[in-house]
Amino acid sequence: MSEFFTGVSNEQLAASPIFEGLDEAALDRVRECTHFIGAHPGLHIVRQGEGGFELYIIVSGTAEVMKDGETVATLAKGDVFGEMSLLGNSHRNADVVARSVMSLVSLTAD
Repeated sequence: MSEFFTGVSNEQLAASPIFEGLDEAALDRVRECTHFIGAHPGLHIVRQGEGGFELYIIVSGTAEVMKDGETVATLAKGDVFGEMSLLGNSHRNADVVARSVMSLVSLTAD
């Protein structure tokens, strides 16, 4: 397991709808493939139109989803974004901007 994962538990992953229902062994495998990321307020985590090959799960903090410069959603603990990039859409559909100090995990297409 990656050293970056201190403090992120299977329970935190399972709280996200994308991993709901996975057993402990499956959650362990997911954790081994993910990376821990920190973000500060104002950081663009993803930018509309840019390429991407990972999804993000919010462990703590909040972010805004902005499409064409307008806020369309607010994301918080347990929310997932960027999942379309794993399904073959390699260009981001919106900006996601941190609105507080955040902790996230990312999972790449690999």
